[in-house]
Amino acid sequence: MSLMFAQVCRLISQAILNRTVRKALDVDPASARLLIEKIEPRARSNAGLIGWVMVVAGIAIGALGIIEKAEDYSDSMPIAAVSVITGMGILLYTWWVGRSVPDVEQIEAR
Repeated sequence: MSLMFAQVCRLISQAILNRTVRKALDVDPASARLLIEKIEPRARSNAGLIGWVMVVAGIAIGALGIIEKAEDYSDSMPIAAVSVITGMGILLYTWWVGRSVPDVEQIEAR
């Protein structure tokens, strides 16, 4: 829940920032350029870490379900599968976004 809340807050802040830049472009394009230059590139998120945690948690839940062979075995496998699939999706998304966004360190070195 806290991750979703953080992402919603980030989405709102980006919307406000984009609206401010668009208004500045309409009013005075020269000042908008200064505003755009002052915007710091965003740092890498910790989405990759979250993805890895979900994959490892899914594998652990699946392994415990197999080892225990309890009557809850049928309940633990779907949970493990959803966790692994979601984690892999997050990792794939992080990789895809990381291909097109330069690192903050690379921008600062320029």
